[in-house]
Amino acid sequence: MSDLRERLQEAAEAAAREGQTPSAAAMAKRGRRRRLRLIEGTAVLVVLAVVAGVLGAHRLADNPMPLTPTPTAGPTSTVGPTSTTIRTKATAPPPRWIPSITPLKVKAQPGPYPGPDPGGIVRDVTSLVRGCRGTSRVRLWARAQGKVWLIAAKPPPTRRQHVCWATALMDQGGGGGLGTQSSGIKPLRVTFAGGGGNRQLGVVSGMVTKQAVRLRVLFHKGPPLDLVPVDSGDQFPLNFWAGLFLETGPPRAEGQEPVPAVDRVLAFDQAGNQIAACRISLDLGNSC
Repeated sequence: MSDLRERLQEAAEAAAREGQTPSAAAMAKRGRRRRLRLIEGTAVLVVLAVVAGVLGAHRLADNPMPLTPTPTAGPTSTVGPTSTTIRTKATAPPPRWIPSITPLKVKAQPGPYPGPDPGGIVRDVTSLVRGCRGTSRVRLWARAQGKVWLIAAKPPPTRRQHVCWATALMDQGGGGGLGTQSSGIKPLRVTFAGGGGNRQLGVVSGMVTKQAVRLRVLFHKGPPLDLVPVDSGDQFPLNFWAGLFLETGPPRAEGQEPVPAVDRVLAFDQAGNQIAACRISLDLGNSC
């Protein structure tokens, strides 16, 4: 319809100019020429669009545009650290507390414990020994600084590789601490109790292979302590041993991480060869 209106408009304009109305053939011929000009103009626009697209693609390939706008330098922020800010002081390890040691010459004695026992400490420690067979008895004991240290144990069942035992460090009235120990058999077992600085009594003890005739306890701060294991008899595959010491110096302050007084324990045979060793630690580095 728009083409017909355009033809009629052209005919009217030609009549006004020439003083006569053009024929139908003339009007059709003019319409064809006009459509041809429109088609040619459209083709030129398409070609220009294609050329522009190709040039734009090459330009993008040579200089890709950034995915994000380039940041501009702005004023320095004066906002304080947020909750996710990591401070250097916060990541620093806490201060450690390592006590100084004075070894004692007190020797542990084989059981039974002779008393006195007003607090029932023998009853308490022997009742902790579970499993195994036979009667739970005190196998090793020592007294120092008004306290009593005990090892109670049952012999292992026939052809079983474990020992049922417990330890206690208590005062004559029955106050103190006690607990069961690992039952697996190793060439060297070590446990420790007590301490805390300010001349508190500490005990390092355990079991060791019968081939060992001497043990040496190495402390972080203080001279070593040499010990002789006590024969436990034919009922047990290992011998028991114990050493006593005083932890000197001020007590642990708030925020200090405690470090065990004992660093390592070494075991030697009759020829002086080291046959077992372990290191004490409060974390995964413990090998005792």
